[in-house]
Amino acid sequence: MEKNKEFLHCLRQQIYPDEYAIERIESAKSFCLKYGFKNVILLFNAEEFNVGHIKDEELVPWIEIIKQAKKVFNEVGISVSLNPWMELGHLDRGRKLQPGQDFQTMVDRFGKQSELVACPFDTNWKKYYLNQLNYYVKEVEPEVVWIEDDFRLHNHDPLDWGGCFCPLHMDAFNKKLNKNETREEFVNAISKRTPTQERKVWLDTSWEVMDNLAKDIANVVKKANVKTHVGLMSSPPFSHAMEARDWAKLHADLCYDGVKIDRIHLPAYREYGSKNYYFDFNRISMVNRSFLGDDCLIYPELENSSFSIFVKDKKFLSFQLESALPLGISGMTYNIFHQIGNGVQDEFGYGPAIKGLTPYLNTIKTLNVLPSQMEGLVFPLSEKTVYNSHKEGFLNLIPKDYDAVGYFSSFGCSYRISKERTFKDEVVILTSDNVYNFSSQELIDLFASNFVFVDGRAAFCLKQRNLLSLIKAKEVSFVGSAKSEASFEMYEKGAFHNMHHYRVTSHRRTGDFYSIDYEDGVNIISGVYGPRNERNSNGVAYSSNFFVYPYSIEGVDNTCFFMNLRTWFFEKYLLSHIKSPFVYTGVDGVYPYLYKQDKRFVLILTNANYYDFEKIQFELKNVTPNKIKLVDRKGHIKIVKFSMNKKMVTIKQPLKYLSTLTLIIE
Repeated sequence: MEKNKEFLHCLRQQIYPDEYAIERIESAKSFCLKYGFKNVILLFNAEEFNVGHIKDEELVPWIEIIKQAKKVFNEVGISVSLNPWMELGHLDRGRKLQPGQDFQTMVDRFGKQSELVACPFDTNWKKYYLNQLNYYVKEVEPEVVWIEDDFRLHNHDPLDWGGCFCPLHMDAFNKKLNKNETREEFVNAISKRTPTQERKVWLDTSWEVMDNLAKDIANVVKKANVKTHVGLMSSPPFSHAMEARDWAKLHADLCYDGVKIDRIHLPAYREYGSKNYYFDFNRISMVNRSFLGDDCLIYPELENSSFSIFVKDKKFLSFQLESALPLGISGMTYNIFHQIGNGVQDEFGYGPAIKGLTPYLNTIKTLNVLPSQMEGLVFPLSEKTVYNSHKEGFLNLIPKDYDAVGYFSSFGCSYRISKERTFKDEVVILTSDNVYNFSSQELIDLFASNFVFVDGRAAFCLKQRNLLSLIKAKEVSFVGSAKSEASFEMYEKGAFHNMHHYRVTSHRRTGDFYSIDYEDGVNIISGVYGPRNERNSNGVAYSSNFFVYPYSIEGVDNTCFFMNLRTWFFEKYLLSHIKSPFVYTGVDGVYPYLYKQDKRFVLILTNANYYDFEKIQFELKNVTPNKIKLVDRKGHIKIVKFSMNKKMVTIKQPLKYLSTLTLIIE
């Protein structure tokens, strides 16, 4: 898999071992040959056919039909990977442990116990699972054995979300604490606003049990068949932050041969608004990619959950496929046909759509775009943010600082995500409780050496850390949302769109408002008013090294962030400070991804809107192009004419709706 030069299309299929299995095998083979799929990922004991923790004798027929299918696929040049649908178990869904399975199942923080989902601490379950893993890897010898995304401690319905608190876990927690706390006492301590020793022990233990399981999996696979790689399916990174996942180390421990492979989640099981999808893509998939590192091969999962063109049509599928390119992908996995054993549904029209994009995908793959090459606004994000969060309540510990990536990318800003804490001459986006991931000296150095965007929540966190001097503020007070004293925001320094006292709402879909009082010398360009037009607070403020937006940027529905007055503030008072290479499209829903390579830049533009652009326009900062090339739909690279007026680049090439366009800037 690591050697494939072309973009690799991987079809996920389940072939039920009955008298008609050969029909399903031939259906999948025909589809793959017709549309250029070179890998099939065969599931077993999956979805509707899942019987829970399958017994050894029940597993044999599945493995036998998979071996038969592998022979058929290999004969026509199609490789085969293996995808056991469960390790711990996704969810109960009416299934229970079978007779003789004396496994400790997971328990949520309220004491509810799963009837199926195994706790990874349980030695009986681990012995059972690793024995079966050894059996099917040795028998099938797959190219990749995929570890499913039930490899997690959260999201196991009907349990309440977030971790395991079974007797085995509680014993482990208390041993580290040298205490004898009840589950209720322990969870209460985790959930306190100020980080506690219990929270650290909970996170440390959660990480250790999953990482140890990863090491056990690697050892078994290596012994069973040294040529089989180990791949991992991912859930959203903010979810795995609640179990302290170290993405790079997990892959290093799981992938014994050094070939790291991840199936990043594309957050659209069903078709929904394209800009909403791509907002999520940036705050989930792109964040996940940055945590994995350059050396991880990426094969995202494209879903069609409910399996019909009503749920996902071929145009949206095509959009998801090509708009995943900014991840730097080596291929795509497709879970697009019902896994109940009906073969493929060619009538959906997916095959021609995928095949038509393949020449373009092949060429983009050769450009080798990587997260470390990205340029633009800097988001200094951490996998360990839950350790440091100062929010009250268990579910409020789920990180919100990743959300800012969705907001800034969605109004047309190129960016990069970094786990570093030291920067120079950058525009750095600091939001929410990410403030607590820095030491005091690191924050002082950050503001001294960069221009820093601060949202309302981050300003409040600076207050809690006695560092308000960094934004020249005297006081920060929490107001909240939908409060009469913060009804609207008004521009006070002139006219906007030929209108004085231009206003935008502060009342809804803006996030929580924070009232901030500043020292003399800070530029305050707007005020926040009540319904009787009374000025109650300062609005947006800036100085020589910071810009304060007095609302929290959290969640996915604070869409008043995109109101034209606010984006104009960002353009005029924030983006003007950028000194590194940067692309700004200036259009909501047109996303730029800029990669700095040896003697060139690669720019991928994604149009998530439902309309075409007759020409391409974008602002290119701190880069002077001599030549621009375009990758066309046939995969050909050709020189294109362009004009540049000040920093605005114009190319007379269309940018179609729900599509991407790739440029090479030299």
